[in-house]
Amino acid sequence: MNFTQNYFDLFNVPSHFYVDKNILSVHYRDLQKQFHPDKSANKPANEQRMAVQFSGYINTAYDTLRSSVLRAEYMLSCEGEVIDEQSVTISDGQFLFLQLEWRESLGDILSLDDNDHAESQLDKLHNTVKKAFSELENSFNLQYTQRCFVDAKTTIAKMQFVEKMLKEIDAAESTLFD
Repeated sequence: MNFTQNYFDLFNVPSHFYVDKNILSVHYRDLQKQFHPDKSANKPANEQRMAVQFSGYINTAYDTLRSSVLRAEYMLSCEGEVIDEQSVTISDGQFLFLQLEWRESLGDILSLDDNDHAESQLDKLHNTVKKAFSELENSFNLQYTQRCFVDAKTTIAKMQFVEKMLKEIDAAESTLFD
């Protein structure tokens, strides 16, 4: 059990921004089978504790690599770049205006009386925001590859905003059909 092992190495996947999530899931299941705490149930307490901790390490690594934002942050941290969310400001007025537009659109959609129309509009908004997220992922990948870490940090901040918007759209969809 190596608690300092790089997450990519732990899962035996290439250390790239884009990861094959299916392969990642297969390796996750294999690691959980191999190191699950239940396998240490009859061992001394310190070995049981280590098994629980390593299982947690595996879960954290898996969650990190599955999430674009967390994976991007992790990749920068592996390069020695500190992600201080308080110091990263987004001065891109167009991006900030787009955020306001999306939020206004979401509010308008939620106020519609026709659920079919609302669902259609919500799908359009979701697709638009998802496309923007994908473009940010591509930007991060390029910035990381070119070692433009300051720009990459700003892109991560934008990704966080867009990811939050996607979650709000998903939440709105679930309330639409309650």
